[in-house]
Amino acid sequence: MSESKALMEQHLKVEIGRLSSLIGLTGWYVPTFDNRDGAHPFITACENGELVYRAFERGEPCFERCTCDPDELLYWAFDDATARLARDWTNKQQPLVGEEYLAAKWKRRATLLHAMHPEWAERWRAELIEHLGPEGDQHLVPTLPPPPLILDPPERAPLPVRLRRWWRRLPGCQTR
Repeated sequence: MSESKALMEQHLKVEIGRLSSLIGLTGWYVPTFDNRDGAHPFITACENGELVYRAFERGEPCFERCTCDPDELLYWAFDDATARLARDWTNKQQPLVGEEYLAAKWKRRATLLHAMHPEWAERWRAELIEHLGPEGDQHLVPTLPPPPLILDPPERAPLPVRLRRWWRRLPGCQTR
């Protein structure tokens, strides 16, 4: 691995960590350099300085975007990550349908992007309005700046069954 490639990867990993921590991004949402297949996007830094954002499904390429600008690559990666995170967050809210669902999802996404990089939120909003066109649901697009980001408490994964049983055998422990 060349020194410039190693430095670029290190820079991107530091930025990914910093930006992820700003919005509480963890697990599969965090952009990675690992090809996880299953159409999960990942980053590749090439020897020639090119940065590639791509995904594979069952070994076949789904999409690929290339740039030499690390900020552009980070925008692509966090645009995708916040889309998934906002969708999952909205799905956990009270049952929302139609326009109410879209408005809540887009507001959450704008809030996440704005918390990391306000210019990214402005860019995403402009791209969304352009995509919707004059006949689209532009009235649902959130205004900027959005409300401050309030992170949900991290969800605790249930303990494996063996650990639960082991825990219950401790003297003085009460089970619930």
